[in-house]
Amino acid sequence: MNALNGTEGVLRPTAWLIRHADLYDPEPRGLHDVLVVGERVVAVAPHLPPPRLGPDADVAVVDLRGARLVPGFVDMHVHLAGGGGEGGFLHRTPAVPPSALAAAGTTTAVGLLGTDGVTRSVQELLATVRAVNDAGLTAYMYTGAYEIPTRTITGSVRADIVLIDRVLGTGEIAVSDDRSSHPSEDDLAHLAAETRVGGLLSGKAGVLHLHMGAGRRGLEPVLDLLARRDLPPAMFVPTHLNRNERLLEQAVALAKLGGGVDLTAGLDRPAGDTAEIPAPRALRRLLEAGVALERITLSSDAGGSLPVFGPGGELAGIDVGRPRTLWQAARAAVLDEGLDLATALATVTANPARRLRLDAKGRVSAGADADLVSLDAELQVDRVWARGALVARRGRALLRGPFEGAFA
Repeated sequence: MNALNGTEGVLRPTAWLIRHADLYDPEPRGLHDVLVVGERVVAVAPHLPPPRLGPDADVAVVDLRGARLVPGFVDMHVHLAGGGGEGGFLHRTPAVPPSALAAAGTTTAVGLLGTDGVTRSVQELLATVRAVNDAGLTAYMYTGAYEIPTRTITGSVRADIVLIDRVLGTGEIAVSDDRSSHPSEDDLAHLAAETRVGGLLSGKAGVLHLHMGAGRRGLEPVLDLLARRDLPPAMFVPTHLNRNERLLEQAVALAKLGGGVDLTAGLDRPAGDTAEIPAPRALRRLLEAGVALERITLSSDAGGSLPVFGPGGELAGIDVGRPRTLWQAARAAVLDEGLDLATALATVTANPARRLRLDAKGRVSAGADADLVSLDAELQVDRVWARGALVARRGRALLRGPFEGAFA
């Protein structure tokens, strides 16, 4: 393997034949074999013969002995280049290393900027996204940051989406938050229209990914916009909707209009006068309220700062989001909230892939990208394949960036 790009520990034979997997695609399919050639799944069946690939082919056979095999996780909210800064320069969080994503089972990540669009740039984010792809995972991004007018690469949201291959939409734009630019309805409508047309012209998702704060109006600006403007609800994907009870209640209304509902894993700390709801519990409650499963996604907010503000708005503490919280939340939805595995899996595989129009992601079927995760008996991440390469084993990353540990 190539030590120059930091993937010397990754295993990439010509093909993988994965036998006796308890397959979830993410629906349960029973015991199946999966054949991977290069970066793609080429066959899935109850029994597959060894492939005939020529004398120089290297075929690795893995017998999962009935362990669960699921799609690689799709995390649609990751501060890949780092985030933060609410506590000053010392609190700027570092970039998320590809090894942390691989160990967490996240094979596809969507990067974004947040509060800081000054010392962080969308150009830097694009470079980081390309680096994650070079490392062997899959990464995309949203253009923009919290404020409107927002940050872009070309000078136009529409042009960024149309001309830059890795840009899927706009985000995260802050709404109902004292750190936002307090956008008017016209501001939001114009930005949504630019995002929408950019998506249409490029054949991309064209989503508007919104950071929802704990402000008194909650989702009202979005619901009012949809009531008065000709914009498709499906393009709106607000996140942090488990921040408090009001947002979660409003999320039901948005979902029933056709909008997306994104819950943040690990969002279960007291924050000022808000009462955050753990994502597993919020997921169960949304389903009980009649929200269609396909509308709901989970994301990690990995790499982002997690500030805690006191009653007067002063910073009381700060933490950083971690990639592993994505699967931890989905797993807890099964073990603690009583949801079935297929339901929990959908929120971190098929649903975000569908929302982002990533047709080769979030499923295990012929023609899909070979992004796979095997789970142990306790539903912990065991092996992880990304684009046909084994990038983690026993929950530990084999993939490491070229400078990880260089300054230890």
